[in-house]
Amino acid sequence: MKKRRMFCKITALLIASASILAGFVSCKEDLPEEKPKEYIDIGEYTIVRRDASETRITKETTALKKTIESTLGASLTVTTDWYNPNTPPDPNAKEILIDKTNRKESSDALAKLDGKEKDAYLIDITENKIVILGKSTLSTVRAIKQFVKEYVMPSGEAGKIDLSAGKTLIRDYNVINNISLDDRLDMDVEVVSTVFETPEKRYDDVLGYFCSIEKVQYPSIVELKYQKNEKDNGKLIAISTLSASPVRGGPKTHGAVWESTDGGASWTLIARPEETIDTSIEGISMAHIYELPAKVGDMPAGTLLYSGNSVNYSRKSHIAIWRSFDAGYTWEEYTIVASAGGLGEGIWEPFVWYEESDGYLYCFYSDDSDPRHDQKLVYKRSKDGKNWSRITEVCAFKYPAARPGMFVMTKMGNGEYFMVYEYCGTKECHIYYKTTKDITKWNPEDEGKRLEIPSGSSKIILGSAPSCVWTSAGGENGTLIVTGKWENNKDGKTHRLYMSFDYGKSWSAVETPLPYDEYNDARETKRIGYSPSLVVGADSSTVHFVNMTDVPENGLTRIQYARLKIN
Repeated sequence: MKKRRMFCKITALLIASASILAGFVSCKEDLPEEKPKEYIDIGEYTIVRRDASETRITKETTALKKTIESTLGASLTVTTDWYNPNTPPDPNAKEILIDKTNRKESSDALAKLDGKEKDAYLIDITENKIVILGKSTLSTVRAIKQFVKEYVMPSGEAGKIDLSAGKTLIRDYNVINNISLDDRLDMDVEVVSTVFETPEKRYDDVLGYFCSIEKVQYPSIVELKYQKNEKDNGKLIAISTLSASPVRGGPKTHGAVWESTDGGASWTLIARPEETIDTSIEGISMAHIYELPAKVGDMPAGTLLYSGNSVNYSRKSHIAIWRSFDAGYTWEEYTIVASAGGLGEGIWEPFVWYEESDGYLYCFYSDDSDPRHDQKLVYKRSKDGKNWSRITEVCAFKYPAARPGMFVMTKMGNGEYFMVYEYCGTKECHIYYKTTKDITKWNPEDEGKRLEIPSGSSKIILGSAPSCVWTSAGGENGTLIVTGKWENNKDGKTHRLYMSFDYGKSWSAVETPLPYDEYNDARETKRIGYSPSLVVGADSSTVHFVNMTDVPENGLTRIQYARLKIN
C-alpha cells in the first residue's frame, strides 16, 4: 500500500514537471527572436566634407577620422566634395558625407530637417552613404560628436561600426539651451607670462627714485594692428598703474607701458607717461589702452591712446588722454576730456572707443560730480580728439544712491553694442549689462539686466570690475565673453569667464585661466582681480587677457597675461 502511494506521488510530480517544462517551452516560442546585430565595414568608406566648411567643422572631421582609426583600426581618407565636372563622383561610392555637401543624399537628409529647430541635426545611414549634418555649423559639429558616441565604439568586429542605435537619428531641439559649454566651445587656454610683479625692495629701479611699489593694478592690453611700420604690427602693448609710497616726494600713482614682441612670452617696460598739463596732480590711475583704427584729427590710424585719471584724490580729478605715434615708446598728454572734484565728487575709469559709423572718438567714464546722482555713467565725443562735446548720460538711475560704474563696451556681430558695468550703491556691485543699436542712444534710466547663471534653486552672480569682448570665432553668432572680480559661489574659488553664443540671451561659464585668492584680500583692500582687460587680436580667434592677481608666496601683486584661442 505504501509503495503504491509512493508510485502515485512520483508519477504526479513527473507529470507536473513535464507540464511546467512544456509551459517554459511555449513561453520561449512566444518571445520575439533577437535580431542579429548589423554592422558596416567603415574601412570601405571615404570621408567627404563640404569644400566650404567652416574651420570648426574641418577640425571636427579630422578628429572623427583619428577616432575611427584609433578605436576601430580602420584607415580612412578625408577629402572635400569638390570635383571636376568632366569626372563627376561615382554615386555608388561608399562615403561619409559631412556638412551640406553637393551630394544628393545630403540634400535629401537636409530636407528631413525642414520645420525643425535651427540647431537640429541628423545622422542618416543609407545603402552606401552615411550623412552627418546639421542646420547650423554648431549643430553639424554636434552631429559629428553624436556619431562618435553612438556608432564609433569597440564592437567586437574589427573595422566595423554597430548600427544598433538605428539608421536615422534626428535631434530636434535648440542647442543653445540644451547642451554643455564643452559642446559649444572649442577653446585652448594658455597662461603665458607675468607682465610685472611688485618688487620686494625699498628703492625701486622701475620708478627711478626712492619708493616702494605697493600695488600694480588697472591692466589693459592691445595687439597692434594699424601701425604704419609693419614690423610693429603683432606686438602686444600692455599698460598698468603702479601705486607707490614715495620716500622723498613724487607722485603716488604712476603710469607704465609694457611691450612684448614674442607673443606675450616676455615683457619690457618701454615708457612711463607723466602728468604735464596739471603738475599739481598726485599721479595717474585707472588706465585704458586703445589703438586708433582710423584717422582722428591730426592723429593717423595706429595712434595709441592711453586714457586715465590724472588725480589728486583730496581736491581734483581729470579724465586725460596721452597719445603715442611710435608704438608706445614716447607719450604726449594732449587733451583733458573733463575735470571734476576729488574723492566723492570726481570722475573715474575712462574707456575710449572710435566709432566708424560717425567718425567720432568717444570717451565713456564714471561721474560722481552730479549732485543728483551718487554716480552715473556718461560719455563725451570728439571729431578731432581735442574738442569734446557736452556730457551725454548712459546710466543715470532714478535712485540717487545708485552707483553704476566701470563702463566697458564691445560691438557684436548682430550690430548691437553690448556694455557691462558694476551696479553698486543700491545693489551689491553685481555686474549688469545693456545693449543698443545706436551708440548715441542709451536709455539712462534703464538698469539693464543682471549677469547670472541658474544653479539649482539659486543663481550664480558675477560681481565688480567687469570687462567684455565679442569675437566672431566660436560659432555662427560668435562668442561673447564677460569677466569680473568675484562670484557669489562662496566656495573660495575665484571668478569664472562667462560666455554667450547667442548675443547675451543665455550664458555658460568656464574657469578663469588667471585665478587669484579673492577671499583673502578683503575684496577691495588689495583690489586683486580689479579691472581685468580682454581684447580680440588681429586673428579673430585669439583673445588676449590680462588681470591683476596675487602672488601666494609673498602676498604681493602682479599683472598676468593669458591667451585664449577660440576655434
